[in-house]
Amino acid sequence: MKTTLDKIKSFFAHFFTLDDSAHNIAGGAALGIFLGILPGEGVATTLVLASVLKLNRASATAGIFATNMWSTFVALPLAAIVGGFFFGINPAQLSQEFNRTYHLGLKFFLSKAIFFDLALPLIVGYLLVSLAISLLFYFFIFLLLKYFKVKQ
Repeated sequence: MKTTLDKIKSFFAHFFTLDDSAHNIAGGAALGIFLGILPGEGVATTLVLASVLKLNRASATAGIFATNMWSTFVALPLAAIVGGFFFGINPAQLSQEFNRTYHLGLKFFLSKAIFFDLALPLIVGYLLVSLAISLLFYFFIFLLLKYFKVKQ
């Protein structure tokens, strides 16, 4: 049984076996992480965007698998804080309203009042949080690849 530290090491070790530029590998991973944090995006979207942007598809896939599903729920409080800040809404109230209304269905969720009062701040929050986290990982992976490829 692998420990969490072993899983993290094997995740990052995967990037050193790819035969591509540091930018393409780090960019692919950042794209996968970005789309993995956003609710509703999947592997197919990641592969298509990685191909269109000419980034490494294997690292994009690793990035989305590392963050898909669980990170959406982990990022919700942070997205509520960021989205609430930009829209002047209390983050606790935003999270409570989301938890109270998400089970009512997509039709109700996309109504004018709910969309502008609840969904839009969360979407903006998720976009900004995902962008910040993926940029941090891009620079981290890029620097690791540059450092270790020069040493080899």
